[in-house]
Amino acid sequence: MTYSKPTQSRIIQVFNDMRIRHPRLPAAHAAFNEARETGRLTPYSPQRYIEFFAPTHSGKSMAVRSYIEDVVVPEVIAKGVFPADMDRQRIAQQQRLVLHVTLSPQASVRSLAADILRQLGDKRADTGNGPVLLRRVYEYLTGEYKDPGTGETLPRQTELVILDEIQHLSIGKVQRPSGRAEKSHQIESTHVTDTLKTMLIRGLVPMVFVGIPEAREHLAIDQQLLNREMGKIDFSPLRWSNIKDQKVFLEYCLEAAELIQAENLLPETVALSDLNILHMLWAASGGCIGIASRILEEATLHAVNRDAQSIEIEDLALAVDTRALPNRMCTYNPFREGVRNVEKVEVYPA
Repeated sequence: MTYSKPTQSRIIQVFNDMRIRHPRLPAAHAAFNEARETGRLTPYSPQRYIEFFAPTHSGKSMAVRSYIEDVVVPEVIAKGVFPADMDRQRIAQQQRLVLHVTLSPQASVRSLAADILRQLGDKRADTGNGPVLLRRVYEYLTGEYKDPGTGETLPRQTELVILDEIQHLSIGKVQRPSGRAEKSHQIESTHVTDTLKTMLIRGLVPMVFVGIPEAREHLAIDQQLLNREMGKIDFSPLRWSNIKDQKVFLEYCLEAAELIQAENLLPETVALSDLNILHMLWAASGGCIGIASRILEEATLHAVNRDAQSIEIEDLALAVDTRALPNRMCTYNPFREGVRNVEKVEVYPA
């Protein structure tokens, strides 16, 4: 393939579309399948939820998207819900079998219901107060919703609701001694958490709660809600000192490097076979594969801008300077200072 220097937008597009099937994905996909199967076997009983909490850029949302693309889309095509020749991305967005709902900031009962209704394709998602919208959500999820135009009752379609950005349940600000305002976390149940509990108790559908580790506080403060947990998905930062974790990180980065060349972003394969370089990339990313991808994306931009054949260590160092450090993805540059010996990893809450 003849090499043609890519634009910045082309580089961003390639990294946005990048799907690397790392070893943690099968466990996440299996958990989603298990939740759906539980719901199918107990359709009229109280339902349960799965916790999926990990730091930002740990690959949580990508795990959900890959599940919908790899598992759910083929299912709905096989069922005849969508034609096989339809664009897979459009099917992923329009299917109702597994809803991936991103909560609005400062979530309320009304915004929760509206967010779910939008994913269900309801054109009146913003019309009505909280109870009205929530009742419509219940009707959709129980198969009791009547189309206002035809009067036809729509069959029950949804088997799993995945609520992303659970930390948006946090409200208010707290002033720290440093003068910096930080988001506070609720220490008592909110109307939204009460609503989530009620949705599970009424046996609508199983759920997956996705967010940063601190978001778990919203579940832990309500014992009735906490008792409905059926499992946890571990996407905590990968540890260099753990051989299994290190292998996951190495394989992920090496595959990303191959894709950079395969997508013709650079003429030659990125030389990431050097374990020292990969160790520095791990340190810069804090063991989060999403941050490693952002650093590699930025390094690709720097390499392309200087008309290089491949990414070199200075491109990686510059990527940390221009992307990771300013965006507080890390606190120092391992490519310039070396890897510090302290391995600090955020542990998944028990």
